[in-house]
Amino acid sequence: MTLDVQFQTFFAMMIAGSMIAVQLDVYQRCLPDKARSKWPQAFLDLCFWIVQAMLVFYVLYIMNDGDFRFYIFLAIILGFFVYWQTVRPLFLRLLEVILKVVDHIYRIVLKIFYLFLLIPVVWLYKGVKQLLIIIYKCFRLLFDPFVSLLRFLLRPLYQAVGGERVVAFVKRLWRRVFPKKDEEDKQ
Repeated sequence: MTLDVQFQTFFAMMIAGSMIAVQLDVYQRCLPDKARSKWPQAFLDLCFWIVQAMLVFYVLYIMNDGDFRFYIFLAIILGFFVYWQTVRPLFLRLLEVILKVVDHIYRIVLKIFYLFLLIPVVWLYKGVKQLLIIIYKCFRLLFDPFVSLLRFLLRPLYQAVGGERVVAFVKRLWRRVFPKKDEEDKQ
């Protein structure tokens, strides 16, 4: 490996160390409060560091075919601390501004969804429900007198045929043709 490739690898690993520090700041800022309990945070931390290791080894593979030397550790640590001492305060302020903008955009999208999709669907549902209630009441108003008249006219015939026995027969016949689940299980 030439000296030129080693210098390129060293600076690439310094940048990788700085990127790890940046991603660590973003991760710590965006970690949900629910995940700050013991086990979820441990799992998320493990996943974070596995991803960081994979990214570092990918950069190392691209730069010098994965040749691993001691100075690579030093470059990563140096890049981490250079970021930490110089750019971090500015980046944290910028990150807060970005998160506020993203939160504001998210709230606007939710309001648009609420105003243009949810409210019209609810209004349509309530309108259709009221329309069906009105139609039902109209049918009741129209047909209730006819049903009462029909009952009045058929009452003598019902009593003459022995109405209670006919109703009991029809119920028994109905149960035999369409048994309930419980009765099917017993048979």
